[in-house]
Amino acid sequence: MNKKREAREFCFQYFFHLQLPIFKEIKEELSKSDDESVLRESVNDFKETTNTLLEDKLSTFVLGQIKSTLLNYEKIEAILQEHLKNWKLSRISRVDNTVLLLAANELCFTKENPKNIVINEAIEISKKYGNADSGSFINGVLDNIAKKYE
Repeated sequence: MNKKREAREFCFQYFFHLQLPIFKEIKEELSKSDDESVLRESVNDFKETTNTLLEDKLSTFVLGQIKSTLLNYEKIEAILQEHLKNWKLSRISRVDNTVLLLAANELCFTKENPKNIVINEAIEISKKYGNADSGSFINGVLDNIAKKYE
């Protein structure tokens, strides 16, 4: 597995755990705080609990992706809802929701990596953590988003 995918998987795991009801307060605190040290501490705590080691460059990528996703959360949800054909965001699995959230952030807001790489990485993560149909579902939604936000 490449290093960037490891970083994306870490972001996925971090956001997936934030979607659990017990972490609702933490998510709200992170969303409202302008102090990056709060986010950095939360990410570092999660790294420790998951025994994740990331190079400095990848840690910077992770913090950037998580911060951008939190700052643009409502906008990203609106973008996703617009591109979910015959689906409501609340009805898709948490795995697919989390993968889409992070990939849509990369496609629409951070734009650091080529769209085909972002989409491919999202598909691979969804295949690993999702169900048998997750990969094709993620591909369809993200492809439509990428076309609109080129």
